[in-house]
Amino acid sequence: MTRKQAAASRDKLLARLTNLGGVLRGSLLKRTVHHSRGCPKCARGEGHPLWVLTVGYPGGKTRQLSLRSDQIPEVRKALAHYRQVKDTLEAISELNQQLLRLDRDESKAKVSEP
Repeated sequence: MTRKQAAASRDKLLARLTNLGGVLRGSLLKRTVHHSRGCPKCARGEGHPLWVLTVGYPGGKTRQLSLRSDQIPEVRKALAHYRQVKDTLEAISELNQQLLRLDRDESKAKVSEP
């Protein structure tokens, strides 16, 4: 790949990075909450289904956020958008590494020319 091709590929990927306000990192889990006493539904073992957004942080810390069922489609979309942004950033990083190699190789070639 030439320098021009790599730069064009990178610019094309950069154009994909729009609407970054709609990204969300974490995992969507469906849990069941059981009350300790006084709830007939929990006494039967059914419990209460609950959607939770779980986000891990350095040091093994985890934050969980309970969600309403009407929020689930929006959260799924935001999580998918985060994964797309992350994949795009990885691809841009790879192209930037390739550009660095090409620049280095061009500099070597100029130095070794008579």
